[in-house]
Amino acid sequence: MSVKLGDYKKVDGFLRVNNVDSILYGSLGVSAYLGNFRDFDDIDLLVDDEFIGEKWSFLKELMSSNGFEISDEKEHEFVNPEGVKVAFAEKSVLIDDNICDPKSDVVKIIIDGVEVNTLSPNSFIKAYTFSSTDGYRIEKRGDSDLNIVRDLKKLKEFENRPSRRALLNF
Repeated sequence: MSVKLGDYKKVDGFLRVNNVDSILYGSLGVSAYLGNFRDFDDIDLLVDDEFIGEKWSFLKELMSSNGFEISDEKEHEFVNPEGVKVAFAEKSVLIDDNICDPKSDVVKIIIDGVEVNTLSPNSFIKAYTFSSTDGYRIEKRGDSDLNIVRDLKKLKEFENRPSRRALLNF
C-alpha cells in the first residue's frame, strides 16, 4: 500500500497527544519539498532515543492501541490493517551520521493543512548522500537516493535564483 501525508497526520496526532515528538524522515519527508515524486512505502519517523530504548514497550503499546501491530521488531516497524507501515529510528542518527542537530535543525512545514516536522533540504541532501554509500541501499534502491539528492539540489538552485528570491520577498 502507498502511504500519504494524511496517514502521517493520523499517526503524528496520536503520538503528539502522548508526548512523542517525531520528525518525518525518508521519502515521505522529502515529499514536503519534491511533492509526490513516487509511491511511498512507509512513514519513517525519528523519535527521541528513549522510545527505541527504555520506553520501547510504551511506544509498542501506543502503536498497538491505535491499530498497529509490530511487523519487524528489529527495524522498529509497525503495520495497520489498511497496510500503512510506520518505522521508527532514533533522532541521534542525525548526529551520528553528521547530518544535522535534531534539536535545532528541524523545520515545520504546512502542506495541505498538515503540519510536518521534517528536515531542511540541505539536511536531506546530506542524509541521502550518506545513505547512497550503503551497500544494502545501493543493492535495494540503485541510484534512487542519488536522484533524490540531484532533485533537491535543483530545487535549491531554483529557489536561490535572484528572480525567484525577489518573487518570494515581494
